[in-house]
Amino acid sequence: MSKKIKIALVGNPNCGKTTLFNKLTGLNQKVGNFPGVTVEKKTGLSTMADGQKYEIIDLPGSYSLSSTSPDEKVVQDILLNTENESFPDAVVLIADVTNLKRNLFLVTQIIDLGFPVIVALNMSDIAKKKKIQINIEGLRSALSVPIIEISAKKESSTSLKSKLLAEHSRKGESIIDSKKIGGKTLGILAEKCPNENLYRLFKCLNNIESLTWLKDKDFYNLIVQNSSYNRNEAELHEINNRYAKIQELITANVQIEIQNDAHNQNNDNTTKIDKIVIHPVWGFLIFIGVFFLLFQSVFTLAQIPMEIITNGMGYLSDSISNILPAGYISSFITEGLLAGISGILVFLPQIMLLFGLITVLEDSGYLSRISFISDRLLRMFGMNGKSIIPLVGGFACSVPAIMAARSIESRKERLITIFITPLMSCSARLPVYVFLTAFIVPNEMLGGIISLQGLFMMGLYLLGIVFSLIIAVFMNKFLKINERSSFIMELPKYAIPSLKNVFSTMINKGKTFVFEAGKIIIIASVVLWFLSSFGPSSDRERINTKYTADAILQTHTPEEIEVLKSSEKLEYSYIGYIGKSIEPVIKPLGFDWKVGIALITSLAAREVFVGTMTTIYSVGSDKNSKEALASIHFDKPTAFSLLIFYVFALQCMSTIAIVKQETGKWKFAITQFFVFTGMAYLGSFITYQLIR
Repeated sequence: MSKKIKIALVGNPNCGKTTLFNKLTGLNQKVGNFPGVTVEKKTGLSTMADGQKYEIIDLPGSYSLSSTSPDEKVVQDILLNTENESFPDAVVLIADVTNLKRNLFLVTQIIDLGFPVIVALNMSDIAKKKKIQINIEGLRSALSVPIIEISAKKESSTSLKSKLLAEHSRKGESIIDSKKIGGKTLGILAEKCPNENLYRLFKCLNNIESLTWLKDKDFYNLIVQNSSYNRNEAELHEINNRYAKIQELITANVQIEIQNDAHNQNNDNTTKIDKIVIHPVWGFLIFIGVFFLLFQSVFTLAQIPMEIITNGMGYLSDSISNILPAGYISSFITEGLLAGISGILVFLPQIMLLFGLITVLEDSGYLSRISFISDRLLRMFGMNGKSIIPLVGGFACSVPAIMAARSIESRKERLITIFITPLMSCSARLPVYVFLTAFIVPNEMLGGIISLQGLFMMGLYLLGIVFSLIIAVFMNKFLKINERSSFIMELPKYAIPSLKNVFSTMINKGKTFVFEAGKIIIIASVVLWFLSSFGPSSDRERINTKYTADAILQTHTPEEIEVLKSSEKLEYSYIGYIGKSIEPVIKPLGFDWKVGIALITSLAAREVFVGTMTTIYSVGSDKNSKEALASIHFDKPTAFSLLIFYVFALQCMSTIAIVKQETGKWKFAITQFFVFTGMAYLGSFITYQLIR
């Protein structure tokens, strides 16, 4: 069997790199995270016409090898570290031919690293329409590497593979003189490391602290100190030299028909659309309308598959219950494992739809405009324009919303966004809000148009938003991350989204959730099952004896006995004892031990609260919210207190699991849980004491 050749796809953001990756690999893709970081890693297998197998690595979009953002730092770590598991045998450099000057900066850097490369000039069809003429032979001669013209979006995978196969990657000559820009310090280092590429040594010299894998850092620092090396001056020297060379290349090999180009620019559809889309007033209204439709779509389109999954898992659970004899094995499978699996799968439609629709917005070019519009506002709270997607997504479900925060380059801004996103009232809170609001607020219309209950619930949503922004301000001030924040985003041309790319993203995001967060959710579900299904044996025997007595059998129906028995077993289970143990703590909030149990079980999902309350209080499922609360002797202060608690509390183990996955640290997820629990407790305490 021939060895798989490892090929890295490298290019600027929005250059068509991912489209090319999808065309080359088809469905032979694997998504994960790069070791030690949460930046997404996409790899795939591609077999060329000659039968040779290639492992294709889609590296994150990058503008240069000098950035410190998480995505671009991954590119640095892979291309500078020869021992990295993803270090490629060759590189395909994708450059947007309509913006060649900017793209050539990264292209020339990679060539200087000494990789065998092929330069793929993408969007060649658009270049022809814009009357941009490229002297391919002149560029080949100047860069000393093979160059091909492609249209990744329009060409077939067979055509693209043929073009790549027709060229053999090779090393080019150095574009700039590394010795000249690195001075005597680089010369000393080169003598100590004679087999290393000069430009690779230069980049390591300028990024000693940030390259965690770099060996002999003390040796590097000693050379810097002894030679009074100025990294900033060296970087600036490189930029000036590189752009001077790039300008020569552009002047000699790129021709644009100025008159035609100006005419095209004036009549460019993108320019016309942007006059409205990024307008200070109309742009904001369009933004609100787009996201209203987006999340309405997530709710409505996901409803049917979610019901199918719920009913399917319910049918499977009932079938297993009927096949297996009643007992702990049946209970473990149906109420432990299957409940956990159901809790994972039921999120899938929303997650896949949300990311699919976001991909449509991204591929169309509108997502960049949304970030541009909201950047100025969010920057006041320590975030940037890219934070808007996770924050708005939090109203549907915090799990995919937090995953969407991966696009934020600044670690500080990403952490702030992840931290406050759960305060956006998600759809799982809705059953709790409806359940309690129906008891507090009369079902009346204001002016015959506005529902009082709807108005009250909107207030709950706004309360979460206001406090999320307050927390963001404090985090921005006290979070000790020395990282300069900048918002640099290209506004790409509007384009028709690729359905293949949309479906590929939906599948990959779904897989990531199921196999990463899913493991933690199942474990937590099994633990909750154990705590609620077991208790001291003496209590179990007493309850079983009590509900087989003739007095009970004669005065209650079998269904009523089952409800009463389940309620009492839950009361004297381990989780019931936990509920009683926390009762002194939650009593000032107006909660008894029974509410305490509901708070604990709702960690599986917030909506579990309603079912637990009706079970523990032995309330029939046929009663509505108001009747149910009246049956369990709720008063309005307690209902108000519970509402405030659920506005702030992080009562969702799926969210906790995904926060741990995205930050890579339990410490962050646990801190977030206790901060929000503390806010919920304080808010509930104040509410109950004032209203009582």
